[in-house]
Amino acid sequence: MSSAATDDQRASTLKLMASPGYRAWVLVLFLLISMFGFVDRQVIGSLGQPIKAALHLTDFQFGILSGLAFALLNSLLAVPIARIAERRRRLTIIGIGVFLWSIATGLCGLAGNFVQLLVARVAVGVGEAASTPATASVMADYFPPHRRTSAAAVFVLAVPLGALIGAAGGGYLAQYFNWRIAFLIAGAPGLVLALLLVLTVREPIRGHYDAAGLGEADAPSFWAVIKRMFQRPAFVHVMLGSTLASMGGFGINVFLAQYFFRRFGLGLGESGLLSGLISAIPGSISMLGGGLLADWLGKKDARFYAWIPGLGALLATPLYALSFLQGSWAAATALLMITGLAQYAYLPVSIGVSANLMEPRMRATAAAVVAIMTNLVGAGLAPMIVGALSDHFARQGPSGAMTASAHGLQMASIAFALVYLWAAVHFALAGRTIRRDMA
Repeated sequence: MSSAATDDQRASTLKLMASPGYRAWVLVLFLLISMFGFVDRQVIGSLGQPIKAALHLTDFQFGILSGLAFALLNSLLAVPIARIAERRRRLTIIGIGVFLWSIATGLCGLAGNFVQLLVARVAVGVGEAASTPATASVMADYFPPHRRTSAAAVFVLAVPLGALIGAAGGGYLAQYFNWRIAFLIAGAPGLVLALLLVLTVREPIRGHYDAAGLGEADAPSFWAVIKRMFQRPAFVHVMLGSTLASMGGFGINVFLAQYFFRRFGLGLGESGLLSGLISAIPGSISMLGGGLLADWLGKKDARFYAWIPGLGALLATPLYALSFLQGSWAAATALLMITGLAQYAYLPVSIGVSANLMEPRMRATAAAVVAIMTNLVGAGLAPMIVGALSDHFARQGPSGAMTASAHGLQMASIAFALVYLWAAVHFALAGRTIRRDMA
């Protein structure tokens, strides 16, 4: 391509990046992609009872399917793919990832046994491994530093919205059709969104909003990125706090629909709807409000970027304990929604702070490291641990299969909520150095 043509293309890209309407479309499209990605990841939660019955699984095995199966290869591939994203066209990588995880979700509905479903779930994780780090890098180039946490607050609405669609939609499809149809339908929207991404979104100029020359610099080595992360303790503590908070959320919420089914005798559709609403309504308020509030207060004092999610994590443990001690589904739902208002503020703050603390050609790799922690430890190990605790407490509980399994989930969820206190400690430690690290 000639120099003149390259200059024209760069000028055209800069014009699009400066357009508020175009940036809004990019943000909405990434929100939709992430939302249906979360549907594909989490829909298995509301399908747990029929899957367990059809494939004869324990809670521990289901915990592997809903967590570790997704997270294992996702975590192993995140850094190698992120290294490619530091050097190559990121939107191509994202499009391939979205297409792959959508196909893999549909294949989950064709599984005939535990091993086949395990392999399909692993493939879903591989697709998201391709998309997540590159998306974080692209988003940082479409929004300036003082708007990144606010943009992230909109972007992470994908989590509660995806949880609602996956839980409620999956539950009702399982109740009125079957769990296999639910997987096939869940995978379809991603194929359309991958096509829209290819046709409508322009690769942004890397490092456009950062200091001159950073975007054009060569990508540093992986170990240089790791060294930079540890030179900024706030980054490490925000990452650890976010990992522990994600452990609490994934470990408890993946079993929430089954808890309502077992404890209160609700149908699959009603249980899925309640678990989805519990995540969607307060989660959306917590993420959007937490992100906007952090950007607003962070202009006056950067420590609010750590204090806001830290306060939410501190409140989550006692609120969860109270929620699971309630004797009616209505009271449990109300308290779980109040808990949701506190617990999700860490998500947009984690994304915004991570982008602001790292250089342009380090962001995809840093996002991959964070994804390894949150996916392998949070989404991967947490459901397996809660499932094992549930099986243990069920064996120690009252007689009767359904009563014992309900008791097991109740006690496991209360015990596991303690990880939020640990998360709060790391956010407090981040607050000690974040002003210096972000200077």
